[in-house]
Amino acid sequence: MMKKTAILAIDLQNDFTSPAGSLFVKDADIDVVRIADFIRKNQAKIDYVALTLDSHQPIHIAHQIYWKNKIGNHPPLFSNISVADVKSGLWQAQYNKELAIPYLEQLEAKGEVCTIWPMHFILGTNGWSIDKTVTDSLVEWAVNNNKSYELFHKGYSQSTEHYSIFRAAVEWDFQPETQLNSRLLSNLNSYDEVLLIGEAADYCVANSLNDILDTCSELARKTVVLTDCMSWINSENERAKIIFDNARRAGVRFETADSYTV
Repeated sequence: MMKKTAILAIDLQNDFTSPAGSLFVKDADIDVVRIADFIRKNQAKIDYVALTLDSHQPIHIAHQIYWKNKIGNHPPLFSNISVADVKSGLWQAQYNKELAIPYLEQLEAKGEVCTIWPMHFILGTNGWSIDKTVTDSLVEWAVNNNKSYELFHKGYSQSTEHYSIFRAAVEWDFQPETQLNSRLLSNLNSYDEVLLIGEAADYCVANSLNDILDTCSELARKTVVLTDCMSWINSENERAKIIFDNARRAGVRFETADSYTV
């Protein structure tokens, strides 16, 4: 019996992949070319593709406009907001104020932080769209092989970061879209192998992989990370390094697009 192969493609959107994007990941423009070539080369052996889209409203807890200090200034890009910052009055939430401290407390309890990013992946904008290099290859794959790809959105909530496609950094009981996406996990687990690609390696990819490790060990053993089909925002991201090390110990394979045989 031929093995069934799926691709989980994380956030291959213009704000990450285009040099003109608001949160361009260095070398992501090269990654999408390699990904498109890989899909065309192996299209007859690819059975399913899940594409994720980070999908933010302008008002979002990781955007500058969400926070102000006492004189009305916003926090610097790429700075971190802590519980202590809010309790001391250094930064004040301008929206969903009652959730700010509980959110930060839950993040910090997990060893994570609230990072302030450039406004990115705003719904309906060009930056939110999937890179055309990727979609062109997927259209060919779909037409030539009578297949369909599927889109999965994350990040709608104003009040939590949502790096992983499977669940938000903090899951709110009153927002089902922040909670574990069991349907996607189950769907991917129905395949013999799942190729993990996308951007950025140390945030959205790493967090998605971490949720696979935490919630579905069987899927972890089927997962293959194509390391040259993703790039890092910060090559020294220690949390991401730990996640990838844990993944290796859990049976996740690490390959390159050239070395992997579908």
